[in-house]
Amino acid sequence: MRILSPRMRHGASFQSTSWDKALGDASERLRAIISESGVDAVGTYLATASSFDAAGRWAAERLTRVMGTRSKYTPTSIDTPCKPLISQLMSGFPGLVPVLDDKLCTLSVFVGCNPVVSHGHLNALPDPVVRLRELAMSPKELWVIDSRVSESSRLATKYLVPRPGSDFAIFAYVIHELFSIGGINREYVSAHADEADLNSLKGLLSEWTLEHASAVTGCEPEELREFSAAIRRHGKAAIQTGTGSTMSGAANLTEWLIWVTHILTGSYDSPGGMWFHPGFIRQLHTRISANAKQPQRKLGPRSRPELPVWGDEFPCSAMADEIEAGNLRALIVFGGNPLSAFPNTARMRRALQQLDALIVLDVVETETTSLASHLFPTKGQLERADIPYFVDQFNLDNSTQFTPAIVEPTGEIRSMWWVAAKLADGLGHNLLPAPLTAESSDLDVLGFIAGRAAAPFEEIQQSGYIAHAPIFGWVLNQILPGGKWRLVPDELVGQFNDWRQITAPQGLLITNRRQPKHLNSQHIPHRSGSSDSPLAIINSSTAQNLGIKSGDDVIVSTENGELRIAVTLSDDLHADVISLPHGWRDVNVSMLTSERDVDPLTGMVIQTALAARLRPVN
Repeated sequence: MRILSPRMRHGASFQSTSWDKALGDASERLRAIISESGVDAVGTYLATASSFDAAGRWAAERLTRVMGTRSKYTPTSIDTPCKPLISQLMSGFPGLVPVLDDKLCTLSVFVGCNPVVSHGHLNALPDPVVRLRELAMSPKELWVIDSRVSESSRLATKYLVPRPGSDFAIFAYVIHELFSIGGINREYVSAHADEADLNSLKGLLSEWTLEHASAVTGCEPEELREFSAAIRRHGKAAIQTGTGSTMSGAANLTEWLIWVTHILTGSYDSPGGMWFHPGFIRQLHTRISANAKQPQRKLGPRSRPELPVWGDEFPCSAMADEIEAGNLRALIVFGGNPLSAFPNTARMRRALQQLDALIVLDVVETETTSLASHLFPTKGQLERADIPYFVDQFNLDNSTQFTPAIVEPTGEIRSMWWVAAKLADGLGHNLLPAPLTAESSDLDVLGFIAGRAAAPFEEIQQSGYIAHAPIFGWVLNQILPGGKWRLVPDELVGQFNDWRQITAPQGLLITNRRQPKHLNSQHIPHRSGSSDSPLAIINSSTAQNLGIKSGDDVIVSTENGELRIAVTLSDDLHADVISLPHGWRDVNVSMLTSERDVDPLTGMVIQTALAARLRPVN
């Protein structure tokens, strides 16, 4: 249901009130908490919905900074922390986003990614079916690596179906072959890698022969040989991972070895391979320089000192502990639903109920809004003008666009940026830089945000869409310390040596998938039994062994919990896989995960390639 007016909680009741009263009360509570417990006792959760609200996300980031709190949380630590980690460890800068050079690349590879449904992951693919067909059109090749033969796999030149969580082994073998058979771009590597790193890599991967990789992944040797040959034949590759890979225990290893594959073949920051998107709005290439210092992890949350922090946010896996320890007493949620996205749902609910203030900015009611102490209604996507600020590095081309507001806001709805600015005012901080004020329009704020864009904001408005050519060379020439990649970071080598402890044992494994009409924990109503219903998919042979028929209800359980879900059968996925849609409220896969079962380098909760049991409902 749509939220149309500010609300405040009075005991068990939740009542509409005025903006002044709700903002005043929220600010008063936050001031008291900061006075008693310090600024870190107030946290922010900058969620998916804020990512698609340029002014809202910009303001949420600024509110976090002006408060000075370290208690910042985002979905990055839920599904993709391997990406900034690998970028930081290998280049010295965490914000590199590699993008397919779709015009010139002849070999494209998607790993654990289904662009037909998700429209890409970090490389947004408008009209994905057409784009994938173009990438697969001879002499180009498109490969998809996924534990399920997905909608995207069916459009590929070739596909591999490895056991979940074993993607890293494919690329360990590929790199082994590059060293053994050839295919390394010697000119590129001599300029941008140290010989000592190359020797270390060669020794580290010496055991990853064809037979070893086949045994770990379950892929046929001939399939792996053909994939490796394709990379050598094309010379360069453009490889992108998605959440099917990045939410597994081996995510860091897969991401790292894919970066190494790109570097050894001269594919990074190079036409025909991948370019690094500086952002049409952000223009990172004009303001980022090399960082010669080795990246160092920072102090983590007080309640979970074992969790690493590499950037400017805490892992979401620590939030419940921080609340229960009294370190986090208030949380401001910008367009998110932690009860659908965070592990151990029951504990997360209890923790949120302990907060002295839970301030939620959102468009519709969710499980999290039902627990709020203060609820502020914000504009939906059709009610505000917008530009792709937070996500502009994820475009497939070097572009931006402007979308005007289509409809007038209803009720007492306000812009997310305005609410953030008012909360900052209540805490004695000025969030809005001159000439912006609380009386500014959405267009005023967007114009300010676009101040450093590659084209004037007025031109962006008038054109609606502007695209420039990809930018090559800026990472190699001005970001890499000494112009060289760090190929063998100690943290990744250590984790690679422990790969047997990271990969799941034999047996059934959970994987998560996306659905066409759902974005993470944001949903529209659906009809029971429709193709978009929350269904578990299992292999027909697995079902037969367990006496399960299509349409049956089953119990999926892990060491952390269990859920009941209807099942459908398919031979299009690995026999060990239980494929579950993530983000659902009633059939919530977060009930199967634990805030203790995390990746030791990022604190990310392991959510795919998770050992599970399956039984029919009697």
